[in-house]
Amino acid sequence: MNGWIFIDKSKNITSFKVIQRLKNILKVKKIGHAGTLDPFATGILAVAVGEATKSIRFFKQNRVYVFNVFFGESKDTDDITGKTVNKSNTIPTVKEVNHCLSNFIGKHAQVPPKYSAVKINGRRAYKLARKNEKFTIQAKDIFIKSLKCTGIKNKKEYSFIMECSSGTYVRSIARDMGKILGTYAYVSELRRVKIGKIEEKDIILLDKFEELVHIGEHFEVMHSIRDVLDDIQAVQIDQELSDKFRNGLGFEYFSEKSDNDYLLIETKKKFVGIGKAVEGKIKPVRVFNL
Repeated sequence: MNGWIFIDKSKNITSFKVIQRLKNILKVKKIGHAGTLDPFATGILAVAVGEATKSIRFFKQNRVYVFNVFFGESKDTDDITGKTVNKSNTIPTVKEVNHCLSNFIGKHAQVPPKYSAVKINGRRAYKLARKNEKFTIQAKDIFIKSLKCTGIKNKKEYSFIMECSSGTYVRSIARDMGKILGTYAYVSELRRVKIGKIEEKDIILLDKFEELVHIGEHFEVMHSIRDVLDDIQAVQIDQELSDKFRNGLGFEYFSEKSDNDYLLIETKKKFVGIGKAVEGKIKPVRVFNL
């Protein structure tokens, strides 16, 4: 069993527990996910099974989130599950909110929340935060393609939709939005609705997937590695080159694409692996045993 499953994660369950349950349901050892969703968040959790786990680090397509931000209060976790840290009577208007959104568009450095899985000297930030230890998190480069306010839920809570690069923290967006607007803010609701070409129509609830496994129909909702990575340019080779590639040997390849671009390598019948264009040659990066 080698491929991707896109689960519609429910509230109040960790991404890790979803993986553990799938591991038990499918009776597999190799399983992982691309992009953690916080327990309070819902939506698309991309799960790789078997050989597909080798492709997780290449699955970097943009994410789309719909979320609500509550203004006038901050939480230690930057989301609704945390403890209140500060309060303010300053609540921004729709006009003020819309005006500040331009600050987030494009490439910039973002500081992840203290309650996150970022490692600080080998230790998870959230574990340090729970022990009230002092530490500093380095900013990371992210890219936000679009960010729009889509409505008002109530006087203090606004709705948004955002398309961004992988690794972007929505909780940090809310936190920083509060700072720019001279108040405090946190994420009250969060749902991931798209990753690359995968949309809500392509996802399945965990309980429903388990039902399909019991009747042997779960393969119908699984996606191949090749299908999921279709944003990467593919190169078709013959069987002789395929055998060399599998044995760790590169081959000559000239293209207008820049060096260091990843490329999908395949024959007419089979997906072989992922290579990297370096100085006129494609060198193997990952080989899949499919």
